[in-house]
Amino acid sequence: MEAWLAAVEADLRTAHGDTGTARELLLPLLDTATDVAPLAVAMSRAHLRDGDPGAAARALPAWQRADTTCAAAVRVEAGLLDALAARRAGDRHRAARALELALDIAEPEGNRRAFVQAGPDVRALLAEHLEAGTAHWPLVTELIAASDRGRPETREAPQATGDALTERELTVLRYLQSMLSNVEIAREMSLSVNTVKTHVRNIYRKLDATRRREAVRRGRELRLL
Repeated sequence: MEAWLAAVEADLRTAHGDTGTARELLLPLLDTATDVAPLAVAMSRAHLRDGDPGAAARALPAWQRADTTCAAAVRVEAGLLDALAARRAGDRHRAARALELALDIAEPEGNRRAFVQAGPDVRALLAEHLEAGTAHWPLVTELIAASDRGRPETREAPQATGDALTERELTVLRYLQSMLSNVEIAREMSLSVNTVKTHVRNIYRKLDATRRREAVRRGRELRLL
């Protein structure tokens, strides 16, 4: 319990920029605690806040192994930090691998909190991952939508025609970033093809676009993606 409470306090201090005190709290416990994984995750978060992605990656516990003793929720948080550290270090391939593995762990457990509450950096990471391709299309789309619900300024971004996209249209717009056809998008969303086509037409009209690539570009300009 002492280790978990120290990890929580360190995370709070890191969130407020007091990373020095956070590390001072964690260092002695890393040598004595029975379960060091949450402490290591908190240490990694402090290093990342300080702008040192290399130290952040080195501080993480061995979260990738299936036989690890880390709890699933801790593994997901570690995976997200690993992906963020790799992205900030310029290694987007490693970032994608880490994020995909974190999603592999999170989906069976129903773990959404770590992604939704992690902030704009993770939201951007998820959006990039959606565009690059993932085996977790429905989950990533859901996570991005959940993140956006906590950011009303994104939802209220001005549209070309003054009409805001509906929740369903925003979901379709995210799928338009991919190589999926309308038929495949309909299958993913459990909709009819005609319904998807109607949503696409509405998206084009509201974003003042005439084709998919233009709609995606416009969506990014308006911070909808």
